[in-house]
Amino acid sequence: MVSSSPSCDGTYICDSFMKEEVVVMEDSLAMKNAIQEVIGGIGWQTRFVHNRREAVEVVQNKEAAYFILDNWIDENKQEGFDTLEVIRELDEQVFVTILTGHPDPKNEKLAERLKANLYKKKSADNYRKDIEEIASAMLAFKKQIFSNIIGIINDQIDQLDKADINVTAYERHKQDSEWLETYTNQYVAFVDGEFFDGNPNEFELLKLVRAKYPDKPRFFTKVDEIEEQPIDLSMASWLDYINVK
Repeated sequence: MVSSSPSCDGTYICDSFMKEEVVVMEDSLAMKNAIQEVIGGIGWQTRFVHNRREAVEVVQNKEAAYFILDNWIDENKQEGFDTLEVIRELDEQVFVTILTGHPDPKNEKLAERLKANLYKKKSADNYRKDIEEIASAMLAFKKQIFSNIIGIINDQIDQLDKADINVTAYERHKQDSEWLETYTNQYVAFVDGEFFDGNPNEFELLKLVRAKYPDKPRFFTKVDEIEEQPIDLSMASWLDYINVK
């Protein structure tokens, strides 16, 4: 069982997921050794915690984003789930694996309800294989984060390209004497390389174009015989510019 795609919504989320460290709550020496061997083999660090309190402190301090939690610690058969529940109250993004040597169908459903990224049953005699599977899931998760970040960057590049298209379209329209005569001393707007409209009232035009194209890059300027500096606003600035809440 693996959760849905990760996101990277802020500095902490990005920094934590980029940090190559796994926080482990496990009391089996054999499993600890297997974890250190496999995690160290991919170049990551391992930090061991003893109980729920220590694991939760890591989340509260925003120090890590990958966790492996043994469900049965000391006398508490549900220490892993108890820890996961508190972690999810604090952070829905971090990657959490529940590791158990006592599989139960009810526990698997509980892991899903508590939004564990992975519910892994311990093998009887091959702990290394168990941790390799967990490490693979964590790396796939991290890879998806990189993919999402690249997608955001590509969108930003696309926005810039479209903004250039709008400026080019404006320059082209200025070469049309009839268009220039019609819209001189008016405000004009371009969206996706096309002329949207002109209006002597800049605020009315801003409201119109923003209402119709709230998520598209737009170019806005006043057409003067002696041209003024264009107003090229980012989408985030439009609302402030027209003082509309």
